[in-house]
Amino acid sequence: MKKERYIYVVYDIENNPTRTFLSRRLAYYGLRRVQYSVFNGVVPLHDKEALVREINELELDEEDKIHVIDLCEGCRREAIIIGKMPEVREHVVI
Repeated sequence: MKKERYIYVVYDIENNPTRTFLSRRLAYYGLRRVQYSVFNGVVPLHDKEALVREINELELDEEDKIHVIDLCEGCRREAIIIGKMPEVREHVVI
């Protein structure tokens, strides 16, 4: 299994503090905002797993939704993007 994953995180969260917390955590993991509630990027598999654990621990309202979508290489190549898309950055370890 590939050690790096290309993921999208899409959310609809009503509570402002929870939404802000999540967006900051997504940026911490190196994901980039592509729309207001949509982030994407390449992360190591262990970071994806850690992020999903963090998301599962969030206290969400009944109507809140978070989708973590893992795209395989084939799906990535077949994706159609219209408009400017930020350059995908590889995860950097310092």
